[in-house]
Amino acid sequence: MSETIPAEPGASDYEIYKEGFHDRLSRYWPEPREQLHAGGWQRTHQMLRDIHHLSAIHGCGRIRQALDLCCGEGATAVYVAAKEGWEVTGVEIVPTAAKVARARAKAYGDVVRVRIVPQPGHDGAASAVQLQLSYTAVEDLVRFAAASCHYMPLPSNSYDLVYGQDPDGLANEYRIHAFKEILRVLRPGGLFYFWHHWIPGPGWPAELLHEYGTDPVTGSPRLSFEQYVEDLEASGLQLVSATDCTDLAARHMGSMAARMRAEAGLGQADPLPDRWLDRSLQFAQRGGTMGIAAVAIKPKQQ
Repeated sequence: MSETIPAEPGASDYEIYKEGFHDRLSRYWPEPREQLHAGGWQRTHQMLRDIHHLSAIHGCGRIRQALDLCCGEGATAVYVAAKEGWEVTGVEIVPTAAKVARARAKAYGDVVRVRIVPQPGHDGAASAVQLQLSYTAVEDLVRFAAASCHYMPLPSNSYDLVYGQDPDGLANEYRIHAFKEILRVLRPGGLFYFWHHWIPGPGWPAELLHEYGTDPVTGSPRLSFEQYVEDLEASGLQLVSATDCTDLAARHMGSMAARMRAEAGLGQADPLPDRWLDRSLQFAQRGGTMGIAAVAIKPKQQ
């Protein structure tokens, strides 16, 4: 019997990521509210360094248009637009989060850039410089779409870069359709960069993955490092690298657990009030690895 694919792949996410999701998520989050991904601002800065390096070594060309996948309340998109001067589009399934993101961009104000222009002297040699100032409103560089990453209302072949910081939309069993959307909107040669810290990492035994997937708390179909890689490659994207992010996951999830225990006055052996985190930490201890950090490119011949 062939698999039945829903009319709108990823539609189930609308029931999971509803209004109030970011409020609930931020309660025990160890990073600032505006950085609801593992590693916070430090990981965001590392991402930008990685992207510049990868773009250079893979000949991806200059980045002008970037897409922030599952952008949340937009802090990274706004920061990237202001720092890099890129035009950034954020896609976020929770409408109120997209609304917060638009307000954040407007409140950021203008970015001032200084250009040093040599001024020739009488003999033709540069004898002085002139400073040219330009002002750009950050809200003119960013826009936000309230939509699923499985069906993005964006033009094809338009983005030099797609990045995702713990994009939970990819936790859906039909993530291949999200990967195909990323392939569609990337220009040929464009770069895809993401990490997702809380999924089962590489090398889990099949029986443990089955137990994880059928657990009443953690249960979710097709949720593992290997299945992410399988779907990414099947989508037509060219995989550059895929590694686990166990250390990042351990620090982040451990910090969340410590916050919960401190607030509730619990000991180290006591179960956490958040059953999902409690069970996830148990599985992580048994599996040994967590997460995926992947880089892919849209083939230039497409």
